[in-house]
Amino acid sequence: MKLLRLFTDDQYMNALLRSVTMLVLVTCGVAGRLDCFSQVLPAIPGDQILKNIENAFAGIDDYTVVLDAEVDLERLKVPPMHVTMYFKRPDKFHFESDGFALLPREGMALGFGRLRARFSIESVRADSLDGTPVHVLTMKSKTDKSKLHDVLLYVNPEHWTVTRFLSPQMDGRIMTVSFEYKQVEGHWLPSALVVNFASAPGDTSEPNIFEQMTPTRRSQPSRNGTITIRYSDYRLNTGLPDGLFERKLIKPGTP
Repeated sequence: MKLLRLFTDDQYMNALLRSVTMLVLVTCGVAGRLDCFSQVLPAIPGDQILKNIENAFAGIDDYTVVLDAEVDLERLKVPPMHVTMYFKRPDKFHFESDGFALLPREGMALGFGRLRARFSIESVRADSLDGTPVHVLTMKSKTDKSKLHDVLLYVNPEHWTVTRFLSPQMDGRIMTVSFEYKQVEGHWLPSALVVNFASAPGDTSEPNIFEQMTPTRRSQPSRNGTITIRYSDYRLNTGLPDGLFERKLIKPGTP
């Protein structure tokens, strides 16, 4: 009691806070988890998280970007691809290539600007991905026409970007799409993505995470592997015409 009288209230609270902080740091170090503090995220409603993602794309009416893709899938040989992708709000996509192009449209055309319109939220939780705190949303498509019926979405709250999403495919595989970003004219846009197709969930601590989701069916032998895509030469808000998205892909020189 005499020792406590030597401290003012502020001094006592500061000393107590330092002691608690040191205790937590030691505990984290013993556990091998020095990122303990990063695991704590404020609770945010799922609808607000999706709204924040959509707001991050505010101000982008259209863009053009060059894609360079490499495919490494079982029993499938595909040369490197060089493709131009055009996007226009709300969810128009068009691809042009001088040759054959095999691209996972579901992975690139998720439509981050219209998530609330396309999906309902089943659950929200906080987690960590590669040492970075993330919000994890389990979502279900609002329409049966979507190829992405069920989605597990990982959201980085620093820039409100989707860093990863998982979705079960009708052939029994799990599609995992991981994103990297770069800043383009004040917006965080994809700089690279890796699409992984596997017979079981990859890189997740919850192997049964899709147990309650839409049952899958196997119609033919599936191909596991990856597709790696890098983005370059972004051009934003150039006023792309609607007619561009109504034409079919035509190879140069074809009448």
